[in-house]
Parts: sequence; structure tokens; C-alpha cells
Amino acid sequence: MSFVLNVGEKRDTEQGGGTYGYGKAVLYRMSKVGTILVYTRTEEPGLGLSSRLIGIALGESFTSTERVDAESRPFTGRHWWGDVQNDHVEPLRGAEADGVARSLGLRPFADDESGTTLIVLDPELGDFEDDPDRVAGHLAETIAWQLWPIMLPERGENRLVPEVTVGGVAIPVPEPSETYPLDMFVAAYRAQRDDHGTVLECKNPRRKLGRFAVQHEFVVPMAPDTATLAAECAGVPGDPHHICLMRSPELVVRYLRQTETGSVNKAYAGVFRAVDELDEVYAAAEPPTHDNWVHEQLSGHHQTFIRTTFRRIKEQLDGYRTSTVSTTRTESGVALGAASTFLGGIVAAAFAPPDSPAAISTAGAGRGRRGSRSNGDSGSATGGGRIKVSPVAEPAVHERDGRAVLVQQFSVIGNGRARLESKLSVGLGERSREDEAPVGAARPHVLAWSTPEGEMTGDICVVSSPSEVELVVLPAADTITDITVTCTRIDEATES
Repeated sequence: MSFVLNVGEKRDTEQGGGTYGYGKAVLYRMSKVGTILVYTRTEEPGLGLSSRLIGIALGESFTSTERVDAESRPFTGRHWWGDVQNDHVEPLRGAEADGVARSLGLRPFADDESGTTLIVLDPELGDFEDDPDRVAGHLAETIAWQLWPIMLPERGENRLVPEVTVGGVAIPVPEPSETYPLDMFVAAYRAQRDDHGTVLECKNPRRKLGRFAVQHEFVVPMAPDTATLAAECAGVPGDPHHICLMRSPELVVRYLRQTETGSVNKAYAGVFRAVDELDEVYAAAEPPTHDNWVHEQLSGHHQTFIRTTFRRIKEQLDGYRTSTVSTTRTESGVALGAASTFLGGIVAAAFAPPDSPAAISTAGAGRGRRGSRSNGDSGSATGGGRIKVSPVAEPAVHERDGRAVLVQQFSVIGNGRARLESKLSVGLGERSREDEAPVGAARPHVLAWSTPEGEMTGDICVVSSPSEVELVVLPAADTITDITVTCTRIDEATES
């Protein structure tokens, strides 16, 4: 009754679905002939498991006089195929339903199996008309992007395990926790679920709105046009700076685009999950397409709750709008001056293990967790004047002799000879680093300095200023690399 006859219904069940009938209408719209078949098996009181099969079409309304009384009569454009009664159509039932379904090529249910099969006749596939494999692949990826919260293994028996086949051949559905960038949304979802995130609240009236968490990573930026069509349709056409909105059914409502980090090498993904007590409010804020929360269609406190939700999310992400400033000191503890602003130049790549050739990944799949950030320190001033070194642009990933390396450009400003010394360490986050690696652990090291006077090796190089130099670093696998360069003026007499 609910699925076949009624278009839109009140959400009067726990974690119920939509109210407008759009989810059902899209099935008919996808069919060139506006027709679907519904084959279902469900438990009936006193009968056990029982099969049903019916055909349904949704077309244009029309007026007909083809009746005995010859009077003009309007029709809705809805049609049914099944067991025709005097004034309505019942579904085929039991063995008859199973037999007809089998004759139509549908997979029959096993003896103890329940479920529903929907058939869209003559589907409208657009540009994919002659490429069913691509259609199936897009469907599999779309399932992952839209249904990943209910696909997670920790849901146990309530977990959705989707399968997609074309011509009898299975098409793999991406595993969300192992697929970039969905894995970042999964991590954020688990953090808020396990109370490792933040509870967002409205202060007037005081009310808890939901739980929020965000996951950020250092990445190699995805190459243009490498995102899948499913990702683009979801609204995440590249590296994420988005928040996934959801409520009690834990289906994706929307990937809300937020402020970018200012660095192409830093991405973040968050999840906001509304509290169950306000589920009716958030559901009422959804348009018929269920893909947003619109506060304008509510009033009073309910409107306030939705509007405040978006404000609180933006407040949580304020840190991504600013740069972090760090300073560096000499071994004597004397400050050399304020370091350059932390550029956010965190370059990550999917590097191979230390003992094997490393490859640079720009396709967006299989991201590693390694990067670089650099600080250039002000140099010293002597009788000859001040010499200063500053980073130019952001660190970049290059390939050198079959290995992935980090390249940072520096500008040496002033007059005279300068001694540049690099210090590399493993970064542990925004403002910390690991100067002493554990025993046996790989460490980043300098491969070379490229200067106008030629290439030099080692941690130290000497150049004449003004000049431009490049520092080439081999990072340790799966780490962030901190690059600090200090500058000291050299007297010609001392150098000689």
C-alpha cells in the first residue's frame, strides 16, 4: 500500500524516510516508458513468507470517453498490471508471482529469503546508453558516496552490504573506509560517534544540536578532472573541504562545501550528525529532494536551530582560515627573528616503502601520509649588512632519479656571502616535530642544494647573495617533513 499506491506519507515510523514521494517518482522518471516492476517477498500474518509481483506505470493524465455511459472522465495516468479485479488491480501472489517473475528473467527468492526487487523498464541512461559497464561503475560509486554511513562493518546485522552486477559480472562497490576521500569522512564520523568530537549547541534557546568532528590530512592535490562522476554529483569534485550533514537515518543529506585551507596540500572532511531529539526539525527543513537543510521554510525556534547549526559549523572551521606562525632559535637560544608564516605548504604523496623506488601519486587514490613544511629564518647582521633567507612559494613534490623528493625554493636577500644550514625533522602536527627519530626509524635527509654556483651536497651550502637556491630533500616514508633553514653571514677573510 505504502510503496505502490500512496505517493507521499507522513513520517510516522522511527527513522522513517521521505514524505514527498520523490524517491519513488525518480524510478518512473528514469524509465523511458514510465514503468517499473515491483517483486517482493515479506512476512504475512498466518501465511509466513509470501511473494508479490505487480507492474506500475506513471504517465500523463488524460480524459477518456471509452466507457458504457460515454461520459468524459479524467484519469490520473497511473496504470497497474497484475491480478485484475472489478475496480482495481491486485498483485500476483505466491507461486504465481514467483513463476511470472522467473519467466521475466528476475532472480527468484530463496525459500527463506525476504526482500524487494525493483525493475526499471527501458532506462534512460543518457551518454551511457551503450556502455552498461560504466553505468554499473557509476552506480557502485554513487552507492558508496551516498550510503557509506550504513555500510560500515561496525553496524553488524544492520549493515548494508551492496552488490552491483552487469551481465552477471560483479562490479565492486568501493569500501568507504579504504577509498579517498571517503575514508576521511568515515574517520570523522567515527570520531563524533565515539564522543571524540564536539557537541554543537544553540545558546538561545539552549539546546544541543548535534555532534561534530573533522579529519584533516596533508595530501598531494588531485589532478584536474580526476574525480569520479559520482564524487562530482555528490558535490566533492576534488580534495575535500566539506562537511557531511546527516540525521537519524544516517544517510548523507549533503556534502556542505566550506572554506578552503589556503593550501592545495591540506584537505579536511567533517561530519555533523543531528541529535535524534531534533530529527523532526531537521527533516522538516529538508526540501522535497532531501539534499539540504533550509531554515527559511521553518519558523520560530526551529528556524533558529537550523540557522545556528550552519553558524556553529563555520565557527568550528575558523582555524582553517588563518595561517600558523612559528619561530626558530639557534642552538644558543638566541632568537634569529620571526620565521616566515607557516605556508600551509604541506605536500603529501603515496610514497613506496623506503627501500623501494617511490612513485608520485596525483590521481587521488591511495594517499600517503607524508609531507613537507618549511620555515626560513632571518639571517645575521654583521658589519657588511644584513642577509636574510625566505622561502619562495610552497614545497613541491618532484621526481629525481626515480625517487619522490621534496623541493623547497629559498630567496637569499642582501649583499655578501651567506652560509645556509638546513635542519630536517619529522613533523607531528601543526606546531610540533620530532627532532630525534626512534632507533632504526627512517629520517629525512638532504640530497642536494641547487645554487647559481652549482649543486652542493650536505646540510650546509655557501652562496653569494642575492640569489635563489633550491633545497632537495628525500623525506621519510609516511611522515610530514619539517624543513628549517638558517642563514649566517660569512666574512670573506674568514671564508678564505
